[in-house]
Amino acid sequence: MGGSQSSANTRTVEVDESGNPIVFLTGNVHRRLQGLPESQEKDVQQGVPEGMALSREQVEAMRRQIENEYRQRIIDTHSENHKIKAEEFARAVEEVEAKFIKQTGSPVCQDLQQEVYNCYQEHYKESLRCSTQVKAFTQAVERERRNAFISSKQS
Repeated sequence: MGGSQSSANTRTVEVDESGNPIVFLTGNVHRRLQGLPESQEKDVQQGVPEGMALSREQVEAMRRQIENEYRQRIIDTHSENHKIKAEEFARAVEEVEAKFIKQTGSPVCQDLQQEVYNCYQEHYKESLRCSTQVKAFTQAVERERRNAFISSKQS
């Protein structure tokens, strides 16, 4: 059951008078090499006569042609996927920019920020000495944040 092969799926190799091999393809083997679906009818081969003889060079040429067609399909599919991904990425960037880039503010407490920076440069090995400057800067930033929040609620 299922172990027998049909005569439509065979190939035969013979040698011509000059010693070159000749490959005879029958039935669905020739159709599969061309990338066509297998025929359900055993004797109908859509223009391919039963027992068609092909030389090794012809078989290799067909194989190379099929490989090139599949390679081109892969390249085309990859290019199409890359284009789609690039468009999706560009759309996502625009969406993120629309949400976040517009929210720009002016720098706050620059004088205190500069004091913290200078203190850290002077005491780069003793950063705890800058705690008063950091505390003053943190409080100023928090005050500005509260003011911005209150003014946004009033608008």
